[in-house]
Amino acid sequence: MELLEVYAGVTAVIRPEEGANIGFVRTADGIVVIDTASYPSDMQKLLTAAKVHAKDVCLVINTHHHRDHTWGNQLFECPILAHKICKERMQASLENEWRPEAIQAMIEDMAQSDPQQAQVMREKAADLRIVLPNQTFERWFSADLGSVRIELTHYGAHTSDLTVVWLPEARVLFASDLIFVGRYPYLRDADVPAWVEALGRLSEYNATIVVPGHGPLCHEGDILALQAYLEGTWRLVAEHLAKGHALEETLADPAFPHYVEGQLERYQNNIQVMYQQMERGMRMVL
Repeated sequence: MELLEVYAGVTAVIRPEEGANIGFVRTADGIVVIDTASYPSDMQKLLTAAKVHAKDVCLVINTHHHRDHTWGNQLFECPILAHKICKERMQASLENEWRPEAIQAMIEDMAQSDPQQAQVMREKAADLRIVLPNQTFERWFSADLGSVRIELTHYGAHTSDLTVVWLPEARVLFASDLIFVGRYPYLRDADVPAWVEALGRLSEYNATIVVPGHGPLCHEGDILALQAYLEGTWRLVAEHLAKGHALEETLADPAFPHYVEGQLERYQNNIQVMYQQMERGMRMVL
C-alpha cells in the first residue's frame, strides 16, 4: 500500500496487492472518501494510515456496487453518494449473494481450497453490515465543498453503474474500474463495447493525474493499452463466433492479445466471458 498526495489535500491510496484503490479529498467542509474497500476492518486501516477519522468525513462516494468498493460503508455516518443503479444493484445483491448465509457459504467453499484465506475472510466478515448509498444521482452530479469542486459522471461499461470522480481544479481523475493497470480487467458485469468507447472519452478531461481502480497511477499509454486489449480481444472473439467456432476452439487461438504477462486464468476467463456475452446477443461490432 502506498499513500500518494497527488495534489494539495488529495490523497490516492494505491493498493496493488490489497485491492481497489481509495481516495481522500480534504475540503473546508470535511473529508470526501472515494470508495470504501472490501471490509470495514480494511477501510479502518486505510483511515488510520491516512490519519483520517470517520467522524471528519462529510461525504462518501461509491463508484460502483462491487464489494471491494462498498463493504466499508458502515464506518460512516455521513451521506453516501452513488449512481442510482449502484444502490439498486447493492439492494439486489443483499437479497441474493450478499445474504449472510450466502457469504458464509462462499467462505466455506473457499476453505476447501484455501483454508487460511477463508479464515481471514471469516474474521473480516464477522461484524459486516452492508450499508447502501443514501443519496443517488443519474447522469451527472457536482458539488462545491468549501473551495473544492467535485464532479461525478456516470459511464457504466465495467458495470452498469460505474461512475468516475473528477476534481477540475486539481485535474485529478479517479477513474475507478474503467482502468486496471498491471492486471487483467474484470469483465463479468461489463459491456465491453461501451468500455472501449468510455476509455476513448477519458482524454477529454486532460487530466494531470489519473488514479485507476486497480494498480499504480497511470498515463495515456496505459489507457491506450487497455483499450487495445479489450478491442482486439472482442473483435477476435466476434470473428470466431461468425465462423461458428466453439468456445474451446476459440480459447485455443494464440492470436489473442495479452494485456499483462502471466495471469493465464484471467486471460482465458475474459475470452470466455466475451464469447458468452456475444452468444447471449450483445452487439458484436465495436
